[in-house]
Amino acid sequence: RQYMFATDVANSRAAVMDLKTFTVKDIIEVPNTSGPHCAAFVTENTEYLFLPTRFSVPLGHQYASLDEYSEKYRGVMSAVTFNEKAQKLHIAYQVALPPWSYDLSDAGKKISKDWAVLTTYNTEEATTNLEINASQEDRDFIVLFNWKELENMVKEGKYDNVGGQKMIFPEKHKGGIYLVPVAKSPHGVDVTPDGKYFIASGKLAPLLTVFSFEKAFQAIEKKEFAGERNGIPILKYESVMEREVNPENALGPLHTQFDDKGMAYTTMFISSEVVKWNPETGEVLDRVPVQYSPGHAVAAEGDTVSPDGKYLVSLNKLAKDSYLSVGPSHPESMQLIDISGEKMKVIQSSPVDPEPHYGQMIKADKIKTVEVYPKDENHPNAVYNQKDARIVRKGNEVHVYGIAMRSKFIFDANAKRPDVIEVNEGDKVVVHLTNLDFDEDITHGFAINQYNLNMEIQPGQTNTIELP
Repeated sequence: RQYMFATDVANSRAAVMDLKTFTVKDIIEVPNTSGPHCAAFVTENTEYLFLPTRFSVPLGHQYASLDEYSEKYRGVMSAVTFNEKAQKLHIAYQVALPPWSYDLSDAGKKISKDWAVLTTYNTEEATTNLEINASQEDRDFIVLFNWKELENMVKEGKYDNVGGQKMIFPEKHKGGIYLVPVAKSPHGVDVTPDGKYFIASGKLAPLLTVFSFEKAFQAIEKKEFAGERNGIPILKYESVMEREVNPENALGPLHTQFDDKGMAYTTMFISSEVVKWNPETGEVLDRVPVQYSPGHAVAAEGDTVSPDGKYLVSLNKLAKDSYLSVGPSHPESMQLIDISGEKMKVIQSSPVDPEPHYGQMIKADKIKTVEVYPKDENHPNAVYNQKDARIVRKGNEVHVYGIAMRSKFIFDANAKRPDVIEVNEGDKVVVHLTNLDFDEDITHGFAINQYNLNMEIQPGQTNTIELP
C-alpha cells in the first residue's frame, strides 16, 4: 500500500502518488492516445500499469481526415512500468489496437494474473452522431490479452518503432490478444476476487455477462474462433460465456464491485439503483435506490482479491434537487451504503463536485504516512541550521539555500536583509528551501508571482523551484 496511480483523461497523462506523503512523484505524458479513461489498472504485482486510450487518434497525432478513420486512426494501449527506487514511470511498449473507443479495464487475479481485459465500443468505426452510429451493431468486444506474451514479443523484437515507442501491431505481430463478443456498448468490465470470471456491463443492453477465464483459455488452446477482426482472433461467445444476468427492470448496468463473500454490486445508471447479485448463480439478492444515475461505485477493497465487505459508495452522476442549488451546475452526490448484512442500506449522502468518478477505498491502518520528513544530512540542498542559509552565485546561475520557519524565510543568514533574494536580470535562479518546522502539519509554501511557480514544503522536507 505504498503508491496510487491515476490518470488525467483530458491531457492523456498518468501520475503516481506516494501514499507515505500523499504527494505526486511523477507524471508521464502518454503519446499516441487521447484520454485514458480506464483509471489506470495495475497488474497483480505492479509489473505494469495499462492505459488504453478512450478515443482513437492517428499515430503521432498527425492529421488525418475522418474519411480515413478506419485506415489511419488507432486505439493505442500503453504498458507502463514503475521504477520504485527512482519513483519514475516509463512506457515499456504500446499496442496499436483497432480504431475503436476503449472504456474501462481490469487486470486478472490469481489464475488469471497474466491476463487483462478492457471494454470497447464504436466497433462500427463511426465518425459522426456517435450516440446513434456507434450503437448499430448488437455486439461490441471485450479485448482479452496476455501481457506476459506481449512482453515476450517485445523482448524478441516483434514490434515496430513509432515515434520512439515500441509498437505492437496485432495484424502483423500475432498472438496474445483476443476479442470476446459482448452486449453492445459495454461500460465496465470487472474481474471477480477469485480471478475466475470477468463481468461485462452492457450499457445499452440491460444485461450483465459473466465470462469464464478458464473457458477462454480452453477456447484459445482449441482455436475456437469465430473469425478475425482487424487481424485479432474473435473467440466464440458461447465458448467463453458462463451466464447472462438480467435483473428485472434494472436498466443501464455500468460498474461492478464485490464483497467478502464474492457477491457482486452493480450500478444501474438508468433505473438509479445498486443491484446485489451472485456471480456463481446469477441470482438477484437485493437492490437499493440511489439519487440518481450512478456511474461508478467503490466498495471497501472491492476490486482486490480480498474485499472487506462492509461498505460501498455509489458515485452518482446526478443529484437534481437533493441539495441547495448553487446555479445551473448542481452538486452531485456520493452515497455511503452499508452492505454488511443481507440487505443494503443507504446510511449517508454527501454533496460532491460534478460526476464523481472511480475511486479506491482501503483500510486506514494499511496506509503508513510520514508525518515529518526525517533529516537527511546527505541531501545536497538541505539546510538544517539557520546560520547555514546562503546564496551562491555560479556565473549567471544563482542557487539559494534557504530555510522556512513559522512566520519567516531565511535565504542568506549573513545578509543585511536575510529574507530577500537579489539577482540580476537574466539570471537563472534556483531556490532550495528546507522546512525547519519538524512539527506535524506545519506546511509552508513558496510562490513567485507572475511566473506560475508555486511549491509546497512539508515539515522537514527540502524542495526546489527554478526560475528561468
